[in-house]
Amino acid sequence: MFETGLWTRSLPTFAAGTLLAGTGIGLACRRGVGVAQRLADPRRRADQLSTYFLFAYTGTIVPTLPLGLLDQTMNQDVAPLILAVAVVATTLAGALSRPINAIT
Repeated sequence: MFETGLWTRSLPTFAAGTLLAGTGIGLACRRGVGVAQRLADPRRRADQLSTYFLFAYTGTIVPTLPLGLLDQTMNQDVAPLILAVAVVATTLAGALSRPINAIT
């Protein structure tokens, strides 16, 4: 939906996609923190939580850097599409590489 808003130049579609994506990321982060805290040694929870966020922020930076480079070398509409396809492909590959019952 986010990408559709970019391509069609529709602010309502872009805003709805942004809201949907932000909600999904927020829920995933909340779930991840909950699982990480549940699995962590109670004496090391602060260390574990800071490491969790370090990797979470790294995960948001890694796609952004190639987007900036692509944006400088090609059409500004194509670069976000390439990034969106790469993110979806990576997500699907990760989700399909583990058995469903292994996800907690």
